[in-house]
Amino acid sequence: MTLPGQPYQAARIEPLVSVVIATHNRPAALRQALKSVIGQTLQDWEAIVVGDACRADTAATVAAFADSRISYIDLPVNFGEQSGPNNIGFARARGRFVAILNHDDLWFPDHLAATTGWTDATGADAVIARGAAIHPDYKAGGEARNAIFGNGRDGFYDPVITLGFGSAQVVRRAALERLGGWRPASQCYCETSQDWLFRAWRKGAKIATLPHLTVLKLHSGMRKGSYAHDDARELEELVDAMSAPDALRATILASATEPRQPGPFSYLKRRLMAALGIHPRARSFRRKHARGGFVETLRKVRGLSPMPEGEPDLNQLLARYRASGDDRKSG
Repeated sequence: MTLPGQPYQAARIEPLVSVVIATHNRPAALRQALKSVIGQTLQDWEAIVVGDACRADTAATVAAFADSRISYIDLPVNFGEQSGPNNIGFARARGRFVAILNHDDLWFPDHLAATTGWTDATGADAVIARGAAIHPDYKAGGEARNAIFGNGRDGFYDPVITLGFGSAQVVRRAALERLGGWRPASQCYCETSQDWLFRAWRKGAKIATLPHLTVLKLHSGMRKGSYAHDDARELEELVDAMSAPDALRATILASATEPRQPGPFSYLKRRLMAALGIHPRARSFRRKHARGGFVETLRKVRGLSPMPEGEPDLNQLLARYRASGDDRKSG
């Protein structure tokens, strides 16, 4: 990684894949996510970790890997959600492909090899891998069920039925330049990752779905206080289990459900709305949340303060810098 005060030296050879990881004060979780990157069978990658105004322990976590393929950038001001950090990572990506990994999600060892190969095989602009959203209590038995996502229709993204969370998305960098980055959560009704997919589809992007389970999503919105505690034991156990990837896949799928499919009439109605530019998922979220309201709900569950002020006044700026100075003195 490039440390403060050291001149930046660009690598001579561009990597095949640029991995973009947005993070905020969850170094224990980030450590496991990076382990899943380092454990990839495809090793021709760079990882760009973008901190959203993180504590010093995040930089120390990245530095501890001592891997020149991993770089770290920290924003001086908290953006508040991952669209901003992700867009910075996209702008700095050098690979032919760009892959997103949330800092509390994991990849199976063959994720990058499978998704990049599938992108070339299908001629797609982007690929959505099959993933499993791990229920916090799935090991306890009973009613806890993991949820499968990334299902397509005839092998491609369908705006009515396809969920493709960020960690499952791999896109050609050339296509990303054409399709654009993620919109801020304040402009979205649903998740920014789903908003991007829908807008890319509307722009004519060819988005294939990979029929292979390569992603584990540990949704922080289902884990109360996840940012306050940064407990990575669940992640650690899954990383250890990936030494036998197909056995882990079988265990997860044995306690999993696929998303409910709409009936023919409902599907046609939603597909028509999509053709008219109305995202079916955003429409359903709009019934519960105002624009930008979903991320505020998630922040409460995660144990985070409300979204940071986008245009602070003089007194707010002064308070911010005084607090930052006090933190440095106490450290």
